[in-house]
Amino acid sequence: MFTRNSWRKYFSATLVAGAAAFSAFALASPAHANPSGVGVVQNVKGEAGYFAKDNGQTRFRDVQANVGVTNQLKNLDGAGGLGGAGVELCDPNTGYSIQLGVQWNGSRYVINYGHGTLGDLSGSDPCIMSGLVSGPTTLAPVALNPAVGDQLHFEIYYNPSSHWVTIKACDVTQDMTCRQANFNDGFKNLYEAGIGVVSNGPALTAPANNFLASFSGTSFNYYSSTKAWNSIYVPAHWNLRQADWVNSSDQVVMSSNGSLNGAGTMFSMSNGSTSV
Repeated sequence: MFTRNSWRKYFSATLVAGAAAFSAFALASPAHANPSGVGVVQNVKGEAGYFAKDNGQTRFRDVQANVGVTNQLKNLDGAGGLGGAGVELCDPNTGYSIQLGVQWNGSRYVINYGHGTLGDLSGSDPCIMSGLVSGPTTLAPVALNPAVGDQLHFEIYYNPSSHWVTIKACDVTQDMTCRQANFNDGFKNLYEAGIGVVSNGPALTAPANNFLASFSGTSFNYYSSTKAWNSIYVPAHWNLRQADWVNSSDQVVMSSNGSLNGAGTMFSMSNGSTSV
């Protein structure tokens, strides 16, 4: 199992590698071809991106990703203030979710996290169909102040032994400035992990062909792992899915467009034009 020191070393290496890879990736047009075996799931509200789904035995304890702050994130769902980009750990059976990401609040970018039961449990998978955890909180003790062009690193780490959760956000652009929060909601079965964008009410037209944001340094890890995975594509241990937003006519309005690279470490998100 990991020691905290070995985890810190892995975290630091992920930051550096992700920041280096992002610059080249953001300027290149991604190849629209997911690795073999990545299925596509469509939903009319909630989330778009990639999520690892329980294969009958996997529970997740860690999710990490880097995301570049863009102007497009200000209005990703056509309304503003109702969505963000980041990472999530979740239990689809109970609707319990932990979310962390960057959000435009109408005047500036903020780093928010939320944990608790999702508001809408009517869907077949609340983790990707329920939007934001209600009442997200600005990271304590001092909020980061990201700007367009900044590279952010997000991590949610759940300790399956102590049940403590560590939420960490870093602005790689601003001298690796990091903030974190810790809380304990008791024992949880976190059967899903996700990276992408989330919203409570997208209002977009098809097709999803306008660049929204790029993610790099993407990784998941599970409870019993004895090493750090540096990828979200690990078929022997979990099933990876691409989540797309579709409108009432089943037209895709927000998607990665199959842009996950073969290593499972980076992808980009696109959305349609705003309709409000």
